[in-house]
Amino acid sequence: MEAIKPAGGLVPKLKKADRTRRALLDAALKVIGAKGFTGATVDEIVREAGVSKGVAYYHFKSKEDIAESILDAEFDEFDKRFRELAAGTSGPQEVLMGMLNVFASRLYERKELAQLLSTEIWRSGRAWSNDMRAAVQGLIDLIAEQLRLGQRNGTVRSELDPSFAAASLVGIVVVDAMYYLGAEGEPLLSREAFVQRIYDFAHHAVSLR
Repeated sequence: MEAIKPAGGLVPKLKKADRTRRALLDAALKVIGAKGFTGATVDEIVREAGVSKGVAYYHFKSKEDIAESILDAEFDEFDKRFRELAAGTSGPQEVLMGMLNVFASRLYERKELAQLLSTEIWRSGRAWSNDMRAAVQGLIDLIAEQLRLGQRNGTVRSELDPSFAAASLVGIVVVDAMYYLGAEGEPLLSREAFVQRIYDFAHHAVSLR
């Protein structure tokens, strides 16, 4: 099987209001990813976004609303891309690797998202914790389905528990993104090398050939 290329694509042109909203979400992801939900403040988010607090509250009701909107924006796109891959003509093994490519590429591009997932997903008492876990579970379920299809056609090892293997692959991408992107300075791997290593690991972990 040939190596896959990192996911990418054109960014659609946004209206001014949409650009402002996107800037706030990007800033919130950066601040919350670095400081955690409790440690982040709206003041820091608007300063990072370069807008006033009034503008922020025009678009979002609260910090919790901003966090929930980050999840919606990121995971709706993951879900869309995963389902597009699953609906194509490729076999389950190729679809699985495509899904991991999309996920790993995005976390490499947005280390803050990996930080958010690794530090916040299991915290209790968050208004959006259940939504975050449900969003991650949705990705796990889509990956697990490709593993089951692969087991049926004989390309994926039959002894694997698809749900456990899918959760493990998602966790590996998150943890490896945190490690190889490093706390500061240059990443330890290029995006292409990072995605390729995720691809190679997954291929050898689940494949019969």
